[in-house]
Parts: sequence; structure tokens; C-alpha cells
Amino acid sequence: MKRSALFFITVCLAALVCATVSTARAGEESCSREDLVKITDKYFDSIQKHSLSDLPLASTAKFTENGVEKEVGKGFWETAGKPLLKRTLVDTEKCVTATISVIEEPFNSETLGSGFGVGGAPAGGGTPGGAPGGAPGAGGGLSAMFSGPKELPEEGTVRPILFANRLKVENGKITEIETIVAREKDFAFNVQKELETKDQDWDTILPPGKRIPRKVLADAADNYFALFAEGSTVSVPFAEVCDRWENGLQTTARDHDCSPVSFRKQTKSNINHGPRRVWVDTEKGLSVAFMAFGGGESASEENPTGSGLVDCHMFRMRDGEVDLIHAIVGPRATSMGWPLEPIE
Repeated sequence: MKRSALFFITVCLAALVCATVSTARAGEESCSREDLVKITDKYFDSIQKHSLSDLPLASTAKFTENGVEKEVGKGFWETAGKPLLKRTLVDTEKCVTATISVIEEPFNSETLGSGFGVGGAPAGGGTPGGAPGGAPGAGGGLSAMFSGPKELPEEGTVRPILFANRLKVENGKITEIETIVAREKDFAFNVQKELETKDQDWDTILPPGKRIPRKVLADAADNYFALFAEGSTVSVPFAEVCDRWENGLQTTARDHDCSPVSFRKQTKSNINHGPRRVWVDTEKGLSVAFMAFGGGESASEENPTGSGLVDCHMFRMRDGEVDLIHAIVGPRATSMGWPLEPIE
């Protein structure tokens, strides 16, 4: 009898251990690059079809659009069309993907961008990427940069817009969806120029010997914004030729200099961007930061991100240096709508 009981307990313990290991492995597998890419593809299919039926959503999934929390399936989800360009970062350690893209959408004058919107430019002046008002393509002044195209499409005309999103996955299901939508009238909106960068390589998986440590990638994204503030003591290794596009506007066309220090000295500005949230892809050599442009002035315990233009910058590093930056910058929001989290 005792032997039978001992055998039964042993079998139960073995089954429990196997179940625990199986669950742990399932969690690890759900955060593999392959699985995260599949879920991201399903998300883009979902917004294009305006349907949630095939999307692996957690029951507690949170969704924001331009800093405003919405019901999953609403907002841009109801109007999005075909993707024309996608660049995706996959962070397998944090189980997150981030994508900057160009997507078709029927024009609706009621959803036009608003630039800086209520509250105006951030304290300290400047622009999201660090472009002075007279930057090439700016049209000769800061107001021209914010105005976007002079002529607007007719109502209902399908045209491309700029889009960024972040997905957080847990146990194979999406728990967080953060999106930024930039349209006509938003900062420097020039989607055609963004499409002209389609041949840039943001997808190659680097050989192990060429990969950059997580912390170096994360620091590049985080410290980039710190350099806009006077007295900053951090640094970012920029390539001798580095280029940046903000909502399609190439803000480095004149000097190929991505450093905010050069911009700060040129414009005599001092901008406190406040906290960033950063994710990295070591296999592709990418990092991404989501933040409120100029949010440091208004950041508080109640609103940790502060208020400003909703902003997403993606950085590419090669041979230890940042050589390409792309950003999607949406309208002004009172908050990014998400709590802060450790960078690395």
C-alpha cells in the first residue's frame, strides 16, 4: 500500500514538473522571432481587414492611438488599408515588436493632423528630429514644416499615411497595442519622401560577429534624446555619414549629421524630452524609442511621459555607429498613455 502511494505521488510530481517545464517552454517559444513576426503580420492583416477574428488578443489587451486609449478595433483600425512599406524591430527578450510603416487610408478631413496642436511648441524650441526651420525641404520656415502639404486630397481618396505601432505579447497573445498615426498637417508630413527610402536595408539579420550588445543599442536610442538638453554628459556614436527622416522629411540632407548637439548649438535651443521607453533588436542592429517630444517639462508622477507630440524614433546601428534614423511623429497629446519601464 505504501509503495503504491509513493508511486502515485512520484507520478504526480513528475507530471507537475513536466507541465511546468512545458509551460515555460511555451512562453519562450511564443517570444521567438518567428512567432513574434507571425503575430505582427496577423495584426497588420487585422487592421487592413477591419476585423479582430483571427488576432490572438488577450482579454485584458490595452490599445492607444496617438496617446488616447480606445476600444480595440476602433479608430485607425476601422480605416486602415494596404501597407506599402514596413520596418519591424523584434525584441525577443521583452517579447515586443515595433514597426514603422506607410499604409493606405481613405482621406477624411475630420482626421487631419494637428501639428503641435493646443499648447504650441515645446519649451526650448526646436523640432522633433532636430531640424532647424530652414532645413532642406522645410519650405523656408518652421511653420511651413508643420503645415504639411498645401493641397489636400478629395474626401474618400485613398492615399498613404505614416504609422507606427508597438505590440507586447505574453503567452502567445497581444496584451499591449500602442500606435501613432501621422497624417496631413502633422509635423513635416511628406509620405512620398518616406516611400523613396524603401530600398534602405532594415531587415538583414546580422552575423553573430557583427551584432551589437543590447545595452549599446538601447543607450543609443535613449541618449540621443538626452543630447537635446544643455549640459548633457552622455554620448552617442554617430557614423560620419548619418541620415534621418522625420515623417518623410530628410532633416540631414545638408550635412548628414544626426547629432542633436550640432542642432542645439546651431539653434541655441535647450529641450528636455523627459523619459523614453526603449526596445532593441540585436539580430538586426536596431533600437526604437517611444516618447512625448518635449515631454520632460510636463512629466510628473501622475503623467510620467509628459505631454507633447507623440513620437517614435527607430535607429539603425552598423559597426557600432548609428547611421540611419527614421521617425513617425503624430499630433500633440496630453500623455503617451503608458507607464514607464526600465530601459535595460
